[in-house]
Amino acid sequence: MGASRIQGITVEIGGDTTKLTTALKSVNTDIRTTQSQLRDVNNLLKLDPGNTELLAQKHRLLADAVRETKEKLETLKAAAEQANEALAKGEITQEQYDGLQREIIETEERLKSLEEQANQSAVAVQKIAAVGEDLKNLGDKISGVGITLTKSVTTPIVGLGTMAVKTAADFDTAMSQVGAVSGATGKDLDALRDKAREMGSKTKFSASEAAEAMNYMAMAGWKTSDMLSGIEGIMNLAAASGEDLASTSDIVTDALTAFGLTAADSGHFADILAAASSNANTNVSMMGETFKYCAPIAGALGFSAEDTAEAIGLMGNAGIKSTQAGTALRTIMSNLSGEVKICGSSIGEVTIAVAAHLFWLQINLIDCHRINRYNDISIEKE
Repeated sequence: MGASRIQGITVEIGGDTTKLTTALKSVNTDIRTTQSQLRDVNNLLKLDPGNTELLAQKHRLLADAVRETKEKLETLKAAAEQANEALAKGEITQEQYDGLQREIIETEERLKSLEEQANQSAVAVQKIAAVGEDLKNLGDKISGVGITLTKSVTTPIVGLGTMAVKTAADFDTAMSQVGAVSGATGKDLDALRDKAREMGSKTKFSASEAAEAMNYMAMAGWKTSDMLSGIEGIMNLAAASGEDLASTSDIVTDALTAFGLTAADSGHFADILAAASSNANTNVSMMGETFKYCAPIAGALGFSAEDTAEAIGLMGNAGIKSTQAGTALRTIMSNLSGEVKICGSSIGEVTIAVAAHLFWLQINLIDCHRINRYNDISIEKE
């Protein structure tokens, strides 16, 4: 399409008059070659997003593509200046003139797109965060590309190299903290490091964020095997709920401990939270606040995580959430830990000694009270 737009237009370059298609032949060939290589690299990156050599090649090719496209645009704009006079003299038609203007517009848009790709360093770093120390080498390679570009493109690409090194340093720092808190060393720490990288490559979270989640697990007393088996369920919950990964890890580890569950149950517990939050008027963050207050006593009284989560959902639907729900549930459970008597004008007097039954009755009565039903029923502890 480009050649047909400018067919028949001549231009004077360096004192020589030549057809515009001929003047652009060399740079068009270079652009096609670069674009072909870019497509090849991008296809390979789909198979191996963290390959540092391919990422370095991509940024070098983007640098070439920007330079070549700018060269073409300069030639087109020089031709456009001469085309104004040629149109006035009748040496070219209006159709040829309009075609040249469209070619200029298209080339400008392509240049903008290429510059945006070169500037999107944060995306590239996020995808390769799992490769750890290799980021430092990548940073050096990408920084070297910057010297071939104009200032507007060099700065972001050099910045990518700096960010790459910083990301690697952040990951190392986070893993060192995990090792210090958990006591993991040698092969154990290497296994945790590999798992964090794996989760960084297969989820929306980076390896550094996975390492931060591991740190909360370590603070909860989890050992290496616990963290290796439990982190995937936690990361899936964080991704599904949209919550922060580190805080989600904190919620799950604390609640599992309170209910006497193990790291192997983290996936199941994450499913409980996800189901409860999606089917009730609450979310994972608020449920975490509720569990903070009621989970210890719920676990001590033998309530299951499923039942407690369902109770939290019922209270959420009644407008009682977060810390308020946790405090209320803790009070209810404490009051119902002994024998209680139910009194009501319609049902007489009944004594039930099973705490679980009373717990559910109390939750249902809260809901009933909010819609002004069964107002004559009260609960008294003997």
